[in-house]
Amino acid sequence: MTKSRYRSTYHRPWDIPWVRSILLLCLTLVVVAVVIEGFSRLNIYGKMLMAQRSRDRPLKRIVMMGAPTWLAAPILNSLASEAVHYTIFNPQHPLYAAELRNPLDGKILQILARHFTLHPSQGFNAWIKRVNYVRRIWLPHEQIIEISCQYRRPAGLVSLDGKYYLISPSAIRLPGAYTPVDLPELNWLMRITGVAVTVPAPGKAFSAPGIKLGLEMIALLSGHAFSSQIQSVDLTNMYTHVPPTTPKIILKTRFGTQIYWGLPPGKEGFYEVPASRKLELLNDVYQQYHRIDAGRAYLDIRSDEVLVPRPPPTTQTGQ
Repeated sequence: MTKSRYRSTYHRPWDIPWVRSILLLCLTLVVVAVVIEGFSRLNIYGKMLMAQRSRDRPLKRIVMMGAPTWLAAPILNSLASEAVHYTIFNPQHPLYAAELRNPLDGKILQILARHFTLHPSQGFNAWIKRVNYVRRIWLPHEQIIEISCQYRRPAGLVSLDGKYYLISPSAIRLPGAYTPVDLPELNWLMRITGVAVTVPAPGKAFSAPGIKLGLEMIALLSGHAFSSQIQSVDLTNMYTHVPPTTPKIILKTRFGTQIYWGLPPGKEGFYEVPASRKLELLNDVYQQYHRIDAGRAYLDIRSDEVLVPRPPPTTQTGQ
């Protein structure tokens, strides 16, 4: 038998290039559809698990972690309430409540942390200097939101127009406006008086230079044995025209007496002893008399020797 010199023209369909392309496209679409359907079913199953998990362990508490001992419990409760109102009862963002209860949603925790630091004038948020973390804690029958923060501590009180405002070491005004009735509970803080300044909103800084000087004096006077007997740093003479011999800074004690401090630290020149020597003099007086004022109406510590008023004359009866 002789071979045909003509080759067969029959081809299988998948041997044709354009048919192969169509088959590959169809296969790709099938794979994509299967993947999409799988993700959809997985998402539905995940939501069912989350709903079941939320029912089993509902959100019970928002806790402020690592709070210092000097921060009162009502302030911490107010901070936690701020988080509740911002997330669970926020009419502008009604979805926040569901997101907070969602165990897989971490974005809402970031939103909550940002709220505390970017809106310090709302509520008591100005107490918070920085948010360390916001995390979700799962307990056997409940979930808890923990908020760990770095808090601003009060350095003193600023006295203005019969009211008193807490201030941080960096001159940030802290929440609250206090009256003389509240002062017994704030007796552990020194006051800055005699400075005319506009009161900023909580979370904003005092801008007057006298505030900075007052904080510098408070930091200088704190930590000594006699510190608790100093009630306020009076800067009235710093910003008014007074005779040259009048002390610029006066320390007022808790006994109703005065300490003539003089010029600001570092500005004494040849006229007064430096601040370090003034602290030594105050310490010597306290060690000897157990009172920073030595029981006198005033002490003048601007020179190297403590000057005190002469005692009142005594009347002699008989001989």
